[in-house]
Amino acid sequence: HEEHEGMDDLTRPFIASHDIEAEQSYASMPEQGGNFAKHVDTSPYGQQELPCWRVRTTPQLTMKTTCVCGLVLLLMGLLLRDYSRDAAQVRVIYQKAAQGQTALVSEMPWGTLDNEVFDRLRNCRPTGGTDEGSLTCNATLPRSMTPPLLVYYGVWPFYQNIVSYIKSEVSKELMGKEVDKSEREAKCLEKQSRERDGKQIVPCGTKATTLFNDTLELADTNGNPIKIRKKGVAWPSDVRRYNNPADYQKRENTTWLYELFPNVVNQDEGVKSEAFAAWMRPSALGRVWNHYGWVDEKLNKGDNISFKIESSFNATVESSKMFVITERNLCGGRHDELGKMLMAVGFSCTILAFIVCLTRTFGEVFQFSNRRFGNG
Repeated sequence: HEEHEGMDDLTRPFIASHDIEAEQSYASMPEQGGNFAKHVDTSPYGQQELPCWRVRTTPQLTMKTTCVCGLVLLLMGLLLRDYSRDAAQVRVIYQKAAQGQTALVSEMPWGTLDNEVFDRLRNCRPTGGTDEGSLTCNATLPRSMTPPLLVYYGVWPFYQNIVSYIKSEVSKELMGKEVDKSEREAKCLEKQSRERDGKQIVPCGTKATTLFNDTLELADTNGNPIKIRKKGVAWPSDVRRYNNPADYQKRENTTWLYELFPNVVNQDEGVKSEAFAAWMRPSALGRVWNHYGWVDEKLNKGDNISFKIESSFNATVESSKMFVITERNLCGGRHDELGKMLMAVGFSCTILAFIVCLTRTFGEVFQFSNRRFGNG
């Protein structure tokens, strides 16, 4: 081969060997009509013969697309804001943080009105006169509320997303399997989350032993109790994942979950309690908002609802606690933030499209003038 003449003695054999292999491979290929089609993809996809489409953008198309997207986002934002404002709510803050409200953890959803918020200082009193843990808070409904009504609790700031907090559990133990002492000590590092008064805690871990255990009872204007249905507050998959061990309630020197939190966890349910399953799913933000239950009766405007609260959860003075009753619609409860963000983005897109349109129009007029008077 003439193209190989200028190569040195080390490179020439390598190239030559590859040329020989290529010739042998080509020679070994079947003739036309043989088995060649079995080894080659002759479909339109394999032969790159499929039809294709290419979007060719122009200034006019870009302006129209941006304008349409802006209008759609603007309408979506208006719709979401209206849905948010349609959801009636009542918020009772029965413990307020010493530093006051902060914007970091979004304690008050956007769109919350002053007459929907009731705090401890103005609307709550100790139930027994002296016991700070037992409170009765009165809230007058500013609007009628149609069931089903969601009751949820909030604690903030409270960071469940810290790695040491999330990992403080033994998954096998939560699933009802037997685990040895060394594994419990490796996963549940703090001794007080493993044992108390000489008895081992099952399940162990910081998450399990810090379960939210404040309780709430509701009563109407006449003092009649309003039932709170505490089913359907946790993901079914979470409840299925947890199981009590085979020797549940029979193991010696053991403190079970229902003994730590008798007002929250039923003895028969144990770790199958929905309140426990909801708490064990950590919150991603610096606050905890979890479902507490459901109210299945209508509450009328002007009704005076009594919140009888047993405040047992050990929150620090830097934390706030609240109970909320809210309606839910297609877009959830009260929170104007998403709607306002979409409105802002949609408005910006529309304004940008209008600016581009003006710029192009005046640019074309300027170019026409230059060509007409011989300046371009």
